[in-house]
Formats: sequence, structure tokens, C-alpha cells
Amino acid sequence: MNEINITYDELSLPKLYEKFSSDVFKYSFSILKHYEEAQDAVQEVFVKYAESEHSFKKECSSKTWLLIIARSYCYNKIKSKNFNNERIDDSFVQGYTIDFETKMDIKDALLQLSEEHNELIHLKEYSGYSYKEISEITKLSVENVKIKLFRARQQLKKYLKDE
Repeated sequence: MNEINITYDELSLPKLYEKFSSDVFKYSFSILKHYEEAQDAVQEVFVKYAESEHSFKKECSSKTWLLIIARSYCYNKIKSKNFNNERIDDSFVQGYTIDFETKMDIKDALLQLSEEHNELIHLKEYSGYSYKEISEITKLSVENVKIKLFRARQQLKKYLKDE
């Protein structure tokens, strides 16, 4: 049987949405820390992707391009006057089987990290991206990603031990 390999870049916009909207939501939520804002971000990211599809040079995967757009959108949203990034809800650690007390400790510790460290932890630990993919998304060198992730993990351990 002859198998047809389709790259993500060859998928239509509805197929890309079906395949990656969950990833875009989780990543947006890790930055915005608010469920409804993250849902809005998903819609905006796919609109921006459709509008900028002609400028997509395919130097990275469609998934990475979507996350780059999401990152830009979320940080612009945070910078806007009307956004309060102090909000967070319980769905951040949804799907992980840990007890309530541990869940609160992790959430509290993550909130104490800088935005950059929080973002890097989410991309690596929650979403499972490689150092190279994180480098492409954040525009940091691979070595810088590794160093910052090491420091973020150290901070997280310190916060969890102190609690």
C-alpha cells in the first residue's frame, strides 16, 4: 500500500484549525492566564494566519508559525491598557492528575516566575516542544533557551520548596 505523506503546510485552514487549535489555546492560556481571553486568542491567531498566509515563507512548520503569531498576539494583548494579566483560573493545570494542594502550589509557583520563564516552562514541560522549536517561537538562540529553562526550573524548585 502506498502511503501519502501530507505535511502540515499542505493542510487547509480548517484542517490546520482542527489539528492545532488546542495547541494554540494552551500556549495562549499559558501567557494570558485567562480562559476566555485564550479562546479569543485562538480565533484571532487563525484570522491573522489566514491574512498573512502569503507572507509565510515555510522556514518553519505551520504549527510553529501559528505559535509565533499567538505569542505576538498575546503579548500585544497584555500590553494593551484593558488587559489585567493577574487573572488565572483552574483550567491551567486541567488534565493533570495531581491533588488539589499540589495543584495550588504549582500554580502559585508558576505565577511567581517571570513571564518569560513561565512561557518557557509551558512550552517545554506542558507542551513538549523541543529546544529548537522553542527557539523558533521565542526568537531566542537554542543555547539561550536551555540556559533560561534551567534557571526557570531552578526558580520553580525554589518556590515549591519554600511553600
